[in-house]
Order: sequence, then structure tokens, then C-alpha cells
Amino acid sequence: MKAGDVMTTGAATIRPEASLADAARIMLDNRISGLPVVDSAGKLVGIITERDFLRRGKDDARRWLDILLDEASGQDTADQLNDRRVADVMSTDPLTVSVETSVSEITELMERHNVRRIPVVANDKVAGIVSVTDLLLALMRKTNRISDRPA
Repeated sequence: MKAGDVMTTGAATIRPEASLADAARIMLDNRISGLPVVDSAGKLVGIITERDFLRRGKDDARRWLDILLDEASGQDTADQLNDRRVADVMSTDPLTVSVETSVSEITELMERHNVRRIPVVANDKVAGIVSVTDLLLALMRKTNRISDRPA
């Protein structure tokens, strides 16, 4: 099995200049925990995940979660999520695979780099994404436990 056999196609993406509020909204609306970040030409330039909201920003003294939990911050939190950009917290130079990468290699990469998703790139564009969930779905299909993606 290869990445092309198990990847989610039509994966949601976001631009680096989008707000953190937009990134959070897309992740929540799509029930996903990470987004490939693409430039205006559709080229992958980074990835933003839920973890990025938990760790400190490049120039922040506090983690985003600390700000959210601070009852005194109120409107400041909403303003910060709208004012800050995906580029401020995304991981650059993300790990990628091709459509032809084997599932065993993808699994090994996920374990070695402690990631839960890897963008699949073809012709410098995001063709899809392979997540741990995609691998579990493929396993369940192979064992005839499920026939299609759950809703």
C-alpha cells in the first residue's frame, strides 16, 4: 500500500497570512488537528497543528493556551487570535511524502518524528494528507471491519 491509497484528498489548507482564529475555525469545522500551510501558488510552506496553539509563539512569553485560560484576558484573547498570523506559529519545512511512498515508510516516519500527519506532495502541491486516522481506516478496511469512511 502507498500514500495514494490511504491519503485524504482535498485536504483543507490555509495560507500563512491567515489569522490564528481562521486556522482554529477550519480545524474545528473539519474535525481535524492540523492544516498544511500553502503559499499563493499552492506550494507547501509549513504546517499548523493543535500543538502549535499549545506551545509558545516565536516571540511570546506565554503559551496560547495560557492566554486562553486567563480569565482576565477576555477580549484580548480574541483580538490576539484575530491579529496573529499562521506564519507566527506554524512549523516550517514540514516532513512530506510522495503519492508513491509506502505505508510502512510513512508509519516509520511518523514514529521517528513524533508526528500524527504527513502532507502528500505531488508537483510541489499538496495532493493530500496521511494521518494516523487514515492508517487506522486502511487497517480496518483491510480486515473487513469497515467498508467506508465514517461520517
